[in-house]
Amino acid sequence: MTEAEAKDQDEVHTPKTWAELIEWRKDCPLIINRWMKIMARLIVHTKIQDDDELGNFIVGFMTSSYMDIDDLMTLTHKDSHHGAQYFLRALFERTVTMKYLSQNPEHVPTFKEYDAVDWDQILKGIHGLTGMTIGDAAQANLTKAATVARAKNKRSWTTLNVKEMAEKVGMGHLYFNCYTMPSKLLHPTVWGTYERVKRGNPMYNTLNCLHHLIVETIMIHRRHFKGKQFVTPIMGHAVLDFLSVWVFSDTSFDGVLTNGQERNGKRIYYGF
Repeated sequence: MTEAEAKDQDEVHTPKTWAELIEWRKDCPLIINRWMKIMARLIVHTKIQDDDELGNFIVGFMTSSYMDIDDLMTLTHKDSHHGAQYFLRALFERTVTMKYLSQNPEHVPTFKEYDAVDWDQILKGIHGLTGMTIGDAAQANLTKAATVARAKNKRSWTTLNVKEMAEKVGMGHLYFNCYTMPSKLLHPTVWGTYERVKRGNPMYNTLNCLHHLIVETIMIHRRHFKGKQFVTPIMGHAVLDFLSVWVFSDTSFDGVLTNGQERNGKRIYYGF
């Protein structure tokens, strides 16, 4: 099958159930599982220097993402494809944040400082429900740290919204399928309510985006811990495995892919 024929086939037929996925690309779940195992090995065996705060966050983000990928694939295997979208949104936000901090390490302290806001809200909530407290002095110090963090930006640790941040790190093309659509399903919107009970489902887009986020995660890790190499062997294999399932990519993965062509007003990539 030629590359053009493969594209045409993907446009005509997109699998909507796990059984159809296996028939369409039987290696897809195996490839995703392979990279989950590689993620697990990287998480366990990465040696983080004591002063490498960014590296610590990256491995922490990867650990959380690994668990979300496992949950997403479990739901997909059970053909609960709208439910899988909720985990896709979480994965997208985490990967975008991880990539943004990797490219802008000067914001790591601000990201860390905003943790005080979350702890302040959680502990005050626990106190409101149970009366339990960490002590007046400790709570006062925490509230003071949270107030300082909020003074920099009331909304979050950054002035950027998710879309703006995604665009800055080269992931804006994923925003609609990874954030807008899942948000409509997650929140009590009219559209999301009726879409949830329709027969159609977003499995194809969910798995395509999921696989892309896995590649991004691997690349973020390798570029941080093996920064001297623009493309490490693991990164190259991750991208090739992505193309083996999806044929082409809507992104060059930050310049890793170089062969491509214009299609429907956009550039797509299909090789090195």
